Amino acid sequence: MAVNSPPNLVARCFFGLRTDIQYNAHYLSDSEVLYPAGGVIVIHNHLQKKQKFIKLQDKHKPIKSLVLAPNRRWLALNEIADEGQKPIITIYDLNINKRRKILTVPFENSTAREFACLQFTHDSKYLVAVTGEPDWYLYYYNWDKGKVESHAKAQNPSGQGTVDSVQCNPTDATLIVVSGPYTFRIMNVAETVWRQWGWCKAENTIVTSCMWLTPDRILFGTSKGVIMMVENGELRQNCIFKAMEVIDMSLKKTEIEVEEPDKTSVATKQLDAGSSSDTVDSAEAHPVTSLVSFPKGFAYACGPGFVHMFEKESPHHWRKRNLYRISRKSYKHTREYPVWSPLDTVRHIAVDPSQETLLITTMRKQLYYVKLFGQHILQNPEIPFIELGPAMHYGKINSLSLCAWKSIFMTSGEEDKSIRIWNYVTDEVELIKLYQEEIHCVSLHPTGLFAIVGFSDKLRYMVVLIDDFEVMREFPIRNCKRAQFSTNGHMFAAVNGQVIQVFSSVSFQNIYNLKGHNGRITCLAWSSCDLTLVSCGTEGAVYEWSTSTGQRVGEIILKTNQFNACAVNSIGKTTYAVGTDGELKEIGANIIRRNLSLIGCGLDTIVLSRSDIMLFVTGGEGGVTGVQLPLLDKAIFNEFHMHNKKVTAIALAYDDQTLVSVAEDSSICIWRLTNADGRAIALDKDFAYSKEILISKKDLQDKINNINLLSTRMSELETEHTYQLRQSEALHAEKLKEVHEGYCVAIEELKAKNEQMENEHTHEIGMIQQDIVKLRTGHERTLQALEADFNVKLINEYDRYQSLEDKTARMRQEYEERLEELAESKRNALREVNRTFEAKLEEKDVLLQELQEQADLEKKEHETIKASIEEDADREIIEIRTAYEIQLKEEKDANVRLKGETGLMKKKLISAHKEIDDFKHQVSQLKAEHKQFQKVISSLEKDVTDLKKEIAERDGTIQDKEKRIYELKRRKQELEKYKFVLNFKITELKNQNSKSAS
Repeated sequence: MAVNSPPNLVARCFFGLRTDIQYNAHYLSDSEVLYPAGGVIVIHNHLQKKQKFIKLQDKHKPIKSLVLAPNRRWLALNEIADEGQKPIITIYDLNINKRRKILTVPFENSTAREFACLQFTHDSKYLVAVTGEPDWYLYYYNWDKGKVESHAKAQNPSGQGTVDSVQCNPTDATLIVVSGPYTFRIMNVAETVWRQWGWCKAENTIVTSCMWLTPDRILFGTSKGVIMMVENGELRQNCIFKAMEVIDMSLKKTEIEVEEPDKTSVATKQLDAGSSSDTVDSAEAHPVTSLVSFPKGFAYACGPGFVHMFEKESPHHWRKRNLYRISRKSYKHTREYPVWSPLDTVRHIAVDPSQETLLITTMRKQLYYVKLFGQHILQNPEIPFIELGPAMHYGKINSLSLCAWKSIFMTSGEEDKSIRIWNYVTDEVELIKLYQEEIHCVSLHPTGLFAIVGFSDKLRYMVVLIDDFEVMREFPIRNCKRAQFSTNGHMFAAVNGQVIQVFSSVSFQNIYNLKGHNGRITCLAWSSCDLTLVSCGTEGAVYEWSTSTGQRVGEIILKTNQFNACAVNSIGKTTYAVGTDGELKEIGANIIRRNLSLIGCGLDTIVLSRSDIMLFVTGGEGGVTGVQLPLLDKAIFNEFHMHNKKVTAIALAYDDQTLVSVAEDSSICIWRLTNADGRAIALDKDFAYSKEILISKKDLQDKINNINLLSTRMSELETEHTYQLRQSEALHAEKLKEVHEGYCVAIEELKAKNEQMENEHTHEIGMIQQDIVKLRTGHERTLQALEADFNVKLINEYDRYQSLEDKTARMRQEYEERLEELAESKRNALREVNRTFEAKLEEKDVLLQELQEQADLEKKEHETIKASIEEDADREIIEIRTAYEIQLKEEKDANVRLKGETGLMKKKLISAHKEIDDFKHQVSQLKAEHKQFQKVISSLEKDVTDLKKEIAERDGTIQDKEKRIYELKRRKQELEKYKFVLNFKITELKNQNSKSAS
């Protein structure tokens, strides 16, 4: 590698965990755990303490969930899309840690920005995904081919509820269950068509977790701490459990359920009432989350940091085996909570392939694990979880400092108010200390035995002991944001407002007060010889101070830029500074020699190697940039990404071989420089990291006293144990003698008894042999007698058989003769019957001809009657119509005449208006009756038409036609009756008109 190329970084270890991602931890093997951290996916081997990384294409793109295939080879990343874009699913091959396939929504009209949930089928060949609001569509991907096999609506048909989980059947790739708040649907696909089946009445239930317990059983939990079971699509009424209280789960169907399957509605009502106090006390209810099944049992989370594990005892019975909980001792790594913290809510549960370890994640940036099938719950009611890996910060890491003598570095947490010392060789946390005050900055002495910590009330000079920090001196500096030991450790500088105070590390005397900044001071940097101190601030100033005189010897002021960090070379002649303008500035002799743009955004931190040949800066969202030195007119650099949040601090190790970076999301990355040969400073061959630690005299004396006390106690115990051992040996020897004597007597008795039993046994064998001889002789005689007897019987049976053969031959001959006679008689009878029926057939033909003639005669008579009826009906209709039309015309003329006369006499007949109105009303009634009469006439005409059609079609009998004629005559009579009534009313009306006229 050429010396003038930019330095290269390789991430060796990355601490962190993203808690904003669902299903954020998985076991790849018994020793490898996969989890997201920063902008990468970490594969951590916790036995070998080695890590591999899968770098994401877009480390800033939000991720919804991580899903591991059942064969543990494929990993699906559910990525949330930007506004106006489609969500995508990225499949990674974990054998080569490379991207394999990208899936997205196949339809252009989809408006969903994310997939709400996804899951692989049991054979890892298909992927089931459900989009989020407002679509809620289910897609069934053949992901290796990159196509959608089928799709369907995942939400309830009523449109209520949401979907946050999809689980595939462990043996059937076409059967799934989708669940979520107010949603529970079992669906199967056949020929690309999805159909719902089984119980789905969850409109009043918030389903929080769901899993397939067996291929035909589904367990789901609710927000009220209730666990229910659906078997073969039916909700089981006797399988409603309170998650915090249940000990045994017997899932076998009872006789009552088999006889009364309709009682599922009762269980549905009980589930709907789950929000009431009858099912579970809402004040104490905890949701059931993270249901996970494995061959030996299943587990779920419910309660304040609790995980309940059930062991499978039979195909229908599970018993609670253990109760796990996040230990209260683990709170010391964040804050001392008097009660349970919501941060310890279990978000995900995973089990390793050998089913020996259970892993969980919470809202803390920490993995926890516990060994399965250890002590029983009766022996240990609560088994605590253990942190997997070092105990992490929670919240932003605001300060970082490395040690020169030891392979350790110190960090401080802004939110958890803790200080931690890490070892970057062993990748472990060596010391943790929590405080009540806010911590703003830390700086570690080059020896690693002292530290300065800036609290909200004071700046404290502390001694780093074996297991604690002891305050040695306090300084009245409130909210000290920056403090830094000198390179050789004999001085330290601290920021007090806009003043830099320099103290002696030996006498703690305030040597200088450096004044000049008008804004917040953001960084302090010492030269290697400690003769120069450089500071920068938000007002755009970079000042160079002489520590021998306490005077400012150089300055650069840019009002348009806010400097965030600076670094000075070993001789203090060249300063590098970065700020919000995103440019790297090389400053020397009170001028800016070079001003180079790097990554196109603001720069936050900078660090220079002790050899003055390697420079690293950070900026943007988590990038670390290695810049080639010396600087040219155009910057040459390499950018490295592990974090996805702003890097708050970076530091180089004393040997220039290791770089440490920390970020706002509490992630820590330990980098290894791969081309540091020829760049790093040459160290002494005898140089080795110090392993010494400090311990106070009091603590040492206490430990010595404890050791002496324990040694004395051990001697006493040894003496006591020796005496007790001798006593026990004497007692045991006496007991052994007694037992031995008893055994000897018992042995002699048993020998005598054994001889006696052998003699008896010999005698019994002789008797048995005599009995056998007697029985054998008797059996031979009996067999001979039976043989002679059966020979006689066999001869008799043979004679009997021969006589039966002769009888059978005679009977066969007789039956054949009788059969021939019967056949002849049958033929004669058949001929006679034929003759008889032929004669009857001739008679029927003659009768049929007579009936045909009679039918023709009746037809002619019918035609005659029909013609006469038609003529009479037509004539009567014409006459009636003519008569009524004449009467109607006369009435109209009379009405016209009367109206004229009435108009002339209107003024004189005002008193008769009422009578005239009555007359008009009667006239309208008459018109109505006339209309009714016309309707009757129309009906009559219609009946006549129908009759004509019936006659024409000849499909009715003569009796029916006579009935029709009778009906027609009856209607004619009714018509005459109406005519009479109408004539009567007309006459009455005429009389009234005459009276009115008079």
